[in-house]
Amino acid sequence: MKTTFYNLTLAILFLLFSIHSIWSQEKVSKTIEKTYPLTNTGELHLDNKYGNIIINGWQENTIQIVVEIEVSKKKKEDALDLLARINPKINSTNDFISITSLIEEKSNSMFSRLFEKANPFDFDKANIQINYDIYLPQNAEINITNKFGDIIMSGWNGKLKMNQQHGDIWINKSLENANIEMKFGKLKTKSITYGNIQFKNGEIDIEESKELKINSSGTTISIENVASLEIHSSKDKINIQQLGNIKGELMFSNMNLNSVSDDINLTMEVADFWVSKLKKSNTNVIITQESSELNINISGTSIDFNASLEQGVLRIPKSFTNIKTDMIDKRKRIRDVSASYGKNSSKGKFQIIGKKGIIVLSE
Repeated sequence: MKTTFYNLTLAILFLLFSIHSIWSQEKVSKTIEKTYPLTNTGELHLDNKYGNIIINGWQENTIQIVVEIEVSKKKKEDALDLLARINPKINSTNDFISITSLIEEKSNSMFSRLFEKANPFDFDKANIQINYDIYLPQNAEINITNKFGDIIMSGWNGKLKMNQQHGDIWINKSLENANIEMKFGKLKTKSITYGNIQFKNGEIDIEESKELKINSSGTTISIENVASLEIHSSKDKINIQQLGNIKGELMFSNMNLNSVSDDINLTMEVADFWVSKLKKSNTNVIITQESSELNINISGTSIDFNASLEQGVLRIPKSFTNIKTDMIDKRKRIRDVSASYGKNSSKGKFQIIGKKGIIVLSE
């Protein structure tokens, strides 16, 4: 009993000591403020780690940069030493601003350099915050690279190029042109007229786009309205409310389209593909699939249907006419199926090449 009480007391003391060590971190900070000339035709390049970036558009022909740097360490002298070594490098030349967040080495001596190669980080990234608050002309071009922090953009709609890792992006105004590469985070934006997005492991939420290209993996994608979409998807969950035309490939992905007003051209493998409504009566649909499930509502359309299938299941409405099945290889269940659907003389081309899988056309 005494031994148990003794062990419990030691555990409580250790826990209290650990909590005290965490709470007793020394915090130090500094603020850097700079202003430079910059016009709507100018360009900003920003490379940052361990902090958040806020971008604001304004009417001035200048860029205002405010950098808030905070460091936490157990010893105040260590915190001050690290703080002194964090100095953003800012270059301004001919309507071009370049900012790089730098953490300098402790010493330039030979021994120090050898030591730092063996121990490249004398700090925990969780104990550093390098935050930027920037005002710049509304149409200036921006190129941002950021890791371990969020990005918020307001009142700005210039050309954007961005590489973001381990952080979220909020864009509160419509953009004309955006090229975004992102890993481990969430992208939420109102409108991107022309967008190119490469995404891995996260979430995409876009209200509207005219022309969009997405290359994604392990991502949940939600789009309200996109006129033209090219997608290369792997292990994604995709929901689109209003879609014009789509082309690309789905690998191990799930796609749900509420309404499609133009053509579909997709290749898919081990995918789920659902279409609730085809708005165009003579829509052209070309799908090559393997081991996938397709469920497409064709009500209101007029199509010439052709399918080349190996194994798998095909289900079509009873209202199909001129149905013809050509058995190419009975043992392998390779067959060609053709049929017609709809009353309009102008018909769309509905072509499916399939191996295994389930294909359901419904009304």
